[in-house]
Amino acid sequence: MKKFVVTGIQMRNKGSQAMFLSLYFGLKALYKDCSVTGFANKYDDPEQYSFTLLPYDDYTRLMYKYRLNNVPLVAPLATLLAGRARKTDKWDGKLAEMDKALKEADAILDASGYTLGSGWGKGGGRMLLQTIEIAKRYNKPIILMPQSFGPFDWGEDDDEEFLKEVKEELSYCTKIYAREREGYECLKSLGLDNAELSADMVIREKIFPAASDILKSHDSTSINYPSPGSVGFIINENVFRIGDAEAVLNLYAQMLDKLVRDGEDVYILNTSTADMKLVEKVLAKTQNREKVGVISGEYSSPELIDILGRFKYVVASRYHSIVFAYRSGVPAIILGWASKYVDLAAHFGQQDYVFDIREPDVGRIIEQIDKMGASHGEESQRIKDRMEKMQETSVIEEAVRAL
Repeated sequence: MKKFVVTGIQMRNKGSQAMFLSLYFGLKALYKDCSVTGFANKYDDPEQYSFTLLPYDDYTRLMYKYRLNNVPLVAPLATLLAGRARKTDKWDGKLAEMDKALKEADAILDASGYTLGSGWGKGGGRMLLQTIEIAKRYNKPIILMPQSFGPFDWGEDDDEEFLKEVKEELSYCTKIYAREREGYECLKSLGLDNAELSADMVIREKIFPAASDILKSHDSTSINYPSPGSVGFIINENVFRIGDAEAVLNLYAQMLDKLVRDGEDVYILNTSTADMKLVEKVLAKTQNREKVGVISGEYSSPELIDILGRFKYVVASRYHSIVFAYRSGVPAIILGWASKYVDLAAHFGQQDYVFDIREPDVGRIIEQIDKMGASHGEESQRIKDRMEKMQETSVIEEAVRAL
């Protein structure tokens, strides 16, 4: 029986959750009786899921970093003290389970979204490098599944030394899949010959579960669906950080007002608790607040895909909300800032609907809202056709063949 460990994931972030689910069910389709264990950073009540999750977080990473996970007496004592300090029993016995999973694994598959690049601090990149180091320690092959890389220009004194470390660790990987052309070129610039391009797993793979497949108990009646033929609106707090916050606030309000004036039913879909205060700020700026619905709640990624599939199109800034929409054949007007948005849209011939939030052309965006309103059916069919073509091959199947 094949056994796999999946790292770089968390359950609270629904994009990360979706990447894990694509990988989990993709592996199960290839190897029906295989064992897949998730090493997850953040999750609530692992007993609710129909798969095994173990805590790959600050505490367990620290134990692995200093190789204390297998030291007799030290690991259980440290775990006891850490649990008392944090008032949790989530680590009890888990280091031993993680060690067993790693020893028995045929391979480690990492499903991080974005850690290694100057858009984040080097600390995030070192988390990925630590995972590779653990794979080396256990003499296991590791594949980095589709994720973002680069750019590698932190502008710090130790950049050159850090990139040497990056190259050394990444050279160990059996395969590295970059989601974007920019990331692929960054990896090639290090002299790596194990890098390949691939779109996000959630759109590459035909298989994706329903909520009832991942949760031991699921009540579909609790889902708040939008009315048919409505427009979805998804806000991202990072857009306010990357762009001019006041300009972004005004842009969101103008777009909502435009849609309401055009007679559209509009719903803000709040996919992150971090965005809720911003939703209220945007609504306060609109002229017809009472005409804009709000859908919020702790939905799983399959539920979010189901909700997004009810819209005729969406206005979105969260990367995986756009992935979810495309998977359902729903076109999007995208407000982003990184190459990942452009590359994602390009897979489906949707480049004209991508706008850089750092230099938003309000007039052009409004024009594209009109265009989308008139041609969303055609755009939807274009997305579905390209999705069908893209899913003729599986990146998961390609990856495991390389092992």
